[in-house]
Amino acid sequence: MFSFTGVAIASAFVASSMYAVTALPSGCDRTYVVQVNDTCDSICAANNVSSYQLSAVNSGVIDPNCYDIYPAETICLGITGQDCNVTYTMQSSDTCATIAAAASISLNTFLTNNPNVNPICSNIYPGETFCTSPTIYVNLTSSE
Repeated sequence: MFSFTGVAIASAFVASSMYAVTALPSGCDRTYVVQVNDTCDSICAANNVSSYQLSAVNSGVIDPNCYDIYPAETICLGITGQDCNVTYTMQSSDTCATIAAAASISLNTFLTNNPNVNPICSNIYPGETFCTSPTIYVNLTSSE
């Protein structure tokens, strides 16, 4: 016979496995708790974090299209020493060149800090947030 206790334990197991807790990356110095109706773009714009950085520091947690964030989930916004919090959220009339010029940085610095942007800037969209710091935060070399 299946008792109420058995049902409660089974229900708790199913609920806990739906939202597995993922460890934050080592050195995470800023976090955010996802709210209902948040998108990666809205989180980036409100918290001065580039779209690339949010994806990179949460690799394996947030998919590249950001379809898998859930309310009450804690995500990392930046890692110590690699946390670009000088950002700009693209408007409809912006281009890579106008964003870089407005931030007083070179186009090369803009592209280096935002490696998700292709060299001809044809894959950017309004609402996307970019690192616009004159400091290079992205290290494109890997020890793998």
